[in-house]
Amino acid sequence: MRHFSTTFKTRGRYAAMAAGLALTLVACNSNDAAAPTTPRPSQGIVAGTLEATAAKPTLTLRNTTEFVVGYMVVDKDMATVALFPPCGQNCPTIVQGQQATVDYSRIAGYTERSTEAIVMWWTYQRAADGTLAPTGGVNSTRVRL
Repeated sequence: MRHFSTTFKTRGRYAAMAAGLALTLVACNSNDAAAPTTPRPSQGIVAGTLEATAAKPTLTLRNTTEFVVGYMVVDKDMATVALFPPCGQNCPTIVQGQQATVDYSRIAGYTERSTEAIVMWWTYQRAADGTLAPTGGVNSTRVRL
C-alpha cells in the first residue's frame, strides 16, 4: 500500500507541473493587443537585422543583431550572388548595437549616376581562440542612394 501511495503522490506532482507548464505556454503564446508588433529603433537590439540608411554622401549601417556582422557594399549594377563572405576574414565588421558609415565613394562600382547600392552582410561567431568565423549565409539589403 505504501508503494502505491508514493507513486500516486509522485505522479500527482508531475501532473501538477505539466499543468503549470501548459498554462505558462498558453500565457506566453497569447496575443496581447497592447504589445508592440514592430520594433522601434529606441528598443535597442532586434535580432536578425542590419539597418541601412542613406543620406548623401554617406550610407549608415546599424547592427541590430545579436552578433558581430561583416559587410560589403556594392553598386546595384555590380552585384553578384555570394554564398559566403566575399572578403573572408578581412571584411569590415560592426559589433552588436554599433553603427558604421560608408562614404558613397567607397561603395564598389559607385558613380555619380548610381541610384541604389546593395549591402551584403553576414554574421560571425567568435571561436575559442578569439577569431571570428562566419555563420549562416549572406544576406542582402537594397538601399536607395
